[in-house]
Amino acid sequence: MKGNDLAWVTNCTVTAQRTFDAVIGQIKGALSSYRITTIILIQTRMMHHPKEQALVDRGTPVKGHHKLIQKLGPLAPVIAFACFFLLLFSISRLLLALIYFSEIKAVNGALWLFPVGVRMDVMILSALLLIPTLLLLLMPPFTQRWWYFLIASLFALFSIVLIYFEITTYTFLSVYNARPNHLFVEYMASPGTVLDIVLTNYKLPLFFGLLLMTIIGGWTARFTYRLMCNAPQWPYWKRLLVTPVVVLLLALGIRSSLSDSPANLGSAAFSEDSLVNELALNSSYAVAYATYNFFNQQQNLAEKYGHMAEIEIIRRVQQQTGLPASAFDDPDIPLAHVQAANTPLAQPRNLVIILSESLSAEFIGNLGGQPLSPQFDMLSQQGIFFDNLYATGKRTNRGLESVVTGALPIPLTSAIKLRLAQSDFFTLPALLKAHGYQTSFLYGGDTNFDNMQRFLSYNGVEQIIGGSDIHNARFRNHWGVSDDDIFSTANSFFRGQANNTRPFASIILTLSNHEPFDFPGSDFELYEQPRATQNNAAKYADHALGRFFAQARKETYFDNTVFLIVADHGVEIQARGLIPAAKYHVPALILGPGITPQRIKILASQIDLPPTVLGLLGITTRHPMPGRNLLRLPADLPGRAIYHLGSTYAYHVENSVVLLRPGHANRQYQLRDGKFTLMTLDAELEKDALAHLLLPDLLHRQQRYRLSPQP
Repeated sequence: MKGNDLAWVTNCTVTAQRTFDAVIGQIKGALSSYRITTIILIQTRMMHHPKEQALVDRGTPVKGHHKLIQKLGPLAPVIAFACFFLLLFSISRLLLALIYFSEIKAVNGALWLFPVGVRMDVMILSALLLIPTLLLLLMPPFTQRWWYFLIASLFALFSIVLIYFEITTYTFLSVYNARPNHLFVEYMASPGTVLDIVLTNYKLPLFFGLLLMTIIGGWTARFTYRLMCNAPQWPYWKRLLVTPVVVLLLALGIRSSLSDSPANLGSAAFSEDSLVNELALNSSYAVAYATYNFFNQQQNLAEKYGHMAEIEIIRRVQQQTGLPASAFDDPDIPLAHVQAANTPLAQPRNLVIILSESLSAEFIGNLGGQPLSPQFDMLSQQGIFFDNLYATGKRTNRGLESVVTGALPIPLTSAIKLRLAQSDFFTLPALLKAHGYQTSFLYGGDTNFDNMQRFLSYNGVEQIIGGSDIHNARFRNHWGVSDDDIFSTANSFFRGQANNTRPFASIILTLSNHEPFDFPGSDFELYEQPRATQNNAAKYADHALGRFFAQARKETYFDNTVFLIVADHGVEIQARGLIPAAKYHVPALILGPGITPQRIKILASQIDLPPTVLGLLGITTRHPMPGRNLLRLPADLPGRAIYHLGSTYAYHVENSVVLLRPGHANRQYQLRDGKFTLMTLDAELEKDALAHLLLPDLLHRQQRYRLSPQP
């Protein structure tokens, strides 16, 4: 984010904090309409009457209960808690709608986000309240006081958790255009890095957030404890009679559906606009859903998206590679095929893949973006420039997955984190290692982040160099060393590897173009003020890239090395709809000896890059990658890209995009100038889309995406 964006987010968060501070007062007024707030008067009276307080401490009801409290009995604290948070969530959703009013006002039916939102709120509250409700209805009378302390503590804990996720929504939504989701959960797997970022950039929101959580948590514990003490106890027969009814109602609230399948995040996707759908969600429910999927990787995608026979899935994906059916001759590894070298060489070429952090098309002058890439633009005149290429996802692990493994993406979970992919999973380094290459991975940060080190080291990467291994770095921030440092380290490392008789293949992952956009002083002109903006960071990253190639040209390894420069993913940009296709547009460039400069305009995907560079190394290989060699395409094969946003899966062929969403009818759109226009669904295109979605999950579960015997 830009500095002014960060200030805006901070202001919004502070505003939210103040709004929440006012909520308690508003809740009391609102609850009075339900005739519950008389409890507060009773509590105030008890504070001045020690005898009545003693009765409370002994669990004896105080006389003068309100009729409504008498009717609710032990359920009073549950209903009060639910009313409080239903109102609080609605106020928060209203505040978010006001913040993003200019973006959602033109969306038809946007007001449905409020009733749909209440449905989401009821689902998470029903799940949280099930256990406290059972305790209140079934606990023995002689243990009431201890149970009251336990239940009050549970309510306080629930309050803190619910408030926490609601507070984080404001910043997360401004950065990712979504409520806390699977990205939030994945980041939580690296708490040290996240804490460092929060303490560095979000001190004020953190302070107000902790303050608000403490106030509401403490108030909830006090309020519910006194309410439990004051609520009259029902006879046991009445509690046993009511319990099944209450459990049934809470179960219906959790399912929020009478059909075979319970409601889920997809049930909130009521509009064609992703932002409106996100506002309708409940952040706590979204995180709980993402956490479940994170730990439960054996998801059945066929049940969510649609069934298809295995033989048809494989046939359709094979067909879209552009290769003849006879090329696939191994039923155990259904995508395995031989790829001949574009030009056979006696001495294989080295390979260096540069995964450039957030190198979005909007930063590339040659793609019509801002003038932040003079070095890349100059290099693009010297190699093969792909100007219509799309990333598969919006996180680094997705870019790494696509470029290193060539695998089709699985919605929600990257192959890098899949349990069955942690060994014997196909990667480009494993393939090249089988052909005698030295393989390596260089990253300026923590290589354990996103499970990179484990995945790569178990799947063909021999040597891994991380930020902690670079002792002479000029500049570090909480993510790691600067791009200048990682490129300087790489150049020295490649110089040493070139002295070996074996060719080398290496992956460099940069990180400077990443929030907080902190980079070293250098001899390039800033694009704007203040200094710590993404535009300046992008221009610095481009400057460091140019400096690396200036250094590499002086080395002996340069003349026998193929370089691939590609973004790991794009950045969040102003694009609307269920999946903002424009933000997946990224540049890619291949440089190397004997390469004729050209600009390739065909629609392509990150998964097409591994087989494309593989063809330039001078060796014949056998691999299961479904991507296409973009330099050897059949003339009649239309361009294709595949990308996803959470559970929304896009299959993009020329100007047509089929969107697959769980629980929703599949739809096809025409994409023009970044805008979707609904069109008639092509049944064959829909089937191709479903096949490409289902196959990677099928191959992963059956462990059939692996290295095959080499020719």
